[in-house]
Amino acid sequence: MTLTLQAVDSQVSVAGQLQPSDMAEIAALGFGAVVNNRPDGEAMFGQPRTADLKSAAEQAGLVFLDLPFSGPNARPDQVQALAGLLAQRDRRVVAFCKSGMRSALLWAAAEMSVGRGLAEVLSAARHAGQMLDPAGEIIAGLAASARQLQERG
Repeated sequence: MTLTLQAVDSQVSVAGQLQPSDMAEIAALGFGAVVNNRPDGEAMFGQPRTADLKSAAEQAGLVFLDLPFSGPNARPDQVQALAGLLAQRDRRVVAFCKSGMRSALLWAAAEMSVGRGLAEVLSAARHAGQMLDPAGEIIAGLAASARQLQERG
């Protein structure tokens, strides 16, 4: 299978549902981490279990971060966790959900939480095929909440 990855910046790509069999290809493409933004058991026949995805990712030498959420309902601690992974800057990251939309939303909030502007992340998402403009206020709110959480320590 050839993966469809949408680059939102030079470090991060988003994707729709991945399979355990995709992990070796992701590693071969030079990625070092996979972020799951999709809860187990969402209404999709054949959705792999997170445990199987994690096992395959680790066997391929990838870091696996599980940050599942439904709709636009990410939490500030999830934004912080992704921002922490991205701050390491020593690995490229693929984040996935059903379509890539939630992953792009979480990426945008993580980037805003460390100083990128809303217009910049929305533009990058559009360039990657993800229209996040209607969720701009949600993204900005998540980023602000993640910054407050970080400050509280």
